[in-house]
Amino acid sequence: MRAPPSQAAQEVAEALAMTSERTAADGSPWCPPRDADQVQHWVTDRGRELGGGIRRVVRLARLLAAAEGNYLQFLHVRLPTLRTRHFKVALHAAAAAGRIPRAMATFTANGVRMHEAALAPPGAIGFDIDFAQMPRLAALLDVLHNALGFGAVEDLLKPILARGAPSLRADEVARTLHARLNAWLSERLESPHYIRQAQKMRAFLASRGPVKPHAIDDEAILDFWVSAAATPGDSETEGFRLFRSSARAMLRYRRALRDADSWRQIGAPLNLDDHLHRQTDAESGAPAVEAWQSPLRALATPPASAVKWLTKRERLWLLNYLGGPHPDRDEPEDEGSEADGQASGAGLADAERFDLEFVRTLLRADVFGPVQSNVVAGLRRRVAPAAAVAQALAQAADTAYEACAESYGEVGEQLRTECLAALATLMEAGAPQCLHLVSHLGGREVLEELLADARRDPPPAEADDDDGGAADEPAPARGMGAYVAALERAAAAGAQGAPASPTQTLLAKAQAALRKVGRIGFRRSDRGDAAVVAALAAGAAPVVEVLRELERLLPALAEAGPRAAMAIDRQRFEAAFHRIYAPGTAEDAPAA
Repeated sequence: MRAPPSQAAQEVAEALAMTSERTAADGSPWCPPRDADQVQHWVTDRGRELGGGIRRVVRLARLLAAAEGNYLQFLHVRLPTLRTRHFKVALHAAAAAGRIPRAMATFTANGVRMHEAALAPPGAIGFDIDFAQMPRLAALLDVLHNALGFGAVEDLLKPILARGAPSLRADEVARTLHARLNAWLSERLESPHYIRQAQKMRAFLASRGPVKPHAIDDEAILDFWVSAAATPGDSETEGFRLFRSSARAMLRYRRALRDADSWRQIGAPLNLDDHLHRQTDAESGAPAVEAWQSPLRALATPPASAVKWLTKRERLWLLNYLGGPHPDRDEPEDEGSEADGQASGAGLADAERFDLEFVRTLLRADVFGPVQSNVVAGLRRRVAPAAAVAQALAQAADTAYEACAESYGEVGEQLRTECLAALATLMEAGAPQCLHLVSHLGGREVLEELLADARRDPPPAEADDDDGGAADEPAPARGMGAYVAALERAAAAGAQGAPASPTQTLLAKAQAALRKVGRIGFRRSDRGDAAVVAALAAGAAPVVEVLRELERLLPALAEAGPRAAMAIDRQRFEAAFHRIYAPGTAEDAPAA
């Protein structure tokens, strides 16, 4: 079973720390700190340097085994520390004693040249290792032991360690060892793509000040995208070309920095996971806290998905804010895709509830994300770059941020109407899930009225077989059915012309909404269908959660999206689009 992200990445941190934190008898570092840092970079980046290092490690292991009879004995007994001078002295002594034959290796001014055919790269007649490289390579070999185990590494190296000629070429052994390490790392670290993204974001933040979570705000996100996207090769490779992709990456990195700070505050070692999740509940002893999940996922999952709660357009509109599955695909595409700024099913906040501190970023993604997609679409139709930018920006009026807020409000009103319609259907079916809807739609006044009505109609006492009653026993616990029955009585009283109470007013609105909504699940032909009732019941709680999230968002949108903010952002995005897609044009100038 795969370990949780924090625990799994911590295994990598520990494998590296066992090498970097080891000390010699005199208290000095066993591995030079600069070499330990470089090996950590190789391992966490998993780029070409790691493969090149492992190819050299295999040759070094062959040399050390010849010098001492066992390469582990050489590293951990013969050498007091991993220093260039110690390697030089020990290997010269082994050659003088005849343990390193000249047919195997000879010394150069700076290191050792290995002559065996199995060690030479294709087309070469030898392989050179400098003395200055040996501490770093030995440190990498030690990390391999820490990660994969001494026995496993020794078994992989056996074909190259045998006395006499190696039974396999060194490059074949290196490829196998590299693949084994990569498999181990892949289970414990994020992809190299995310690691390279983190390195670029860290460098950007470091150029502005301390690399802390609070350094990432709306302006930092926009400035990072402008600087990263204008670099032609890197931005496409790392997935920063689209504003939405850059915003998601920066918010993800902010969470990583925040969680890393939490780890440091409790004294935990540095976690190398790109996401740096908090300590698991099992490790901390704290009560289990369920991670936030987008309520749109529940609405898109059977049985709730049998009801058309949201149209495709509405689901797309909520995608940046709430995430959830993309309506056009089961699996998200690569998030760096230029074709569709919303190709990924995750929201801007990825797996977290959206932080309203970033409402301006949400508005920018909602308004200028589609604009950027249209620029790309125009370029694919061979429209001139400057014209493609101008045509796309024509959609972004000065009132775009206000219109954006209105669109969220319209989706909320539609869902509220559907909740009222679902309430009518679920109450008719006697489904207790209707109380989720009553609680949100009716508020405290309706709930208090229901509670009072249910208390006036206590459940019947059960007769005792022995003494004919149990008057002194406490009444049985009241179930949800009592409150559903109170709802039904309120509906019946309303139908008989009784004065309208808060509950009766709510139910009258529910009946009116039922006549108004014509989507699948609310049509006249759907009423009485057991499968539809089950779908409405399953969707009651998540649709209320969507409404609550929208009610939380709308006041923040009103504060963050005035026309002046839109006018300023339009100028900045226009300048950025020209730098990215139409460099050299008159409009390609720094934004005001």
